[in-house]
Amino acid sequence: MKIQVFIKNVYGNQLIYPKCKIAKSFSDIAKTKTLSIETLNTITSMGYDVQLENEVDIKELLKWNTI
Repeated sequence: MKIQVFIKNVYGNQLIYPKCKIAKSFSDIAKTKTLSIETLNTITSMGYDVQLENEVDIKELLKWNTI
């Protein structure tokens, strides 16, 4: 199953927003408007294929270091 997300630059921060209904459901479960890298790692480990609307590769995105 595939979900779609997009990246938006907000005040210099790259934020990941849900685009499709399933991705929005995941953000609702997380009680956030955006999806964190940790959430995306969990989603991919559940067997979902995360597709980005932007040109950034999802494998590169998952390598981002979060604090």
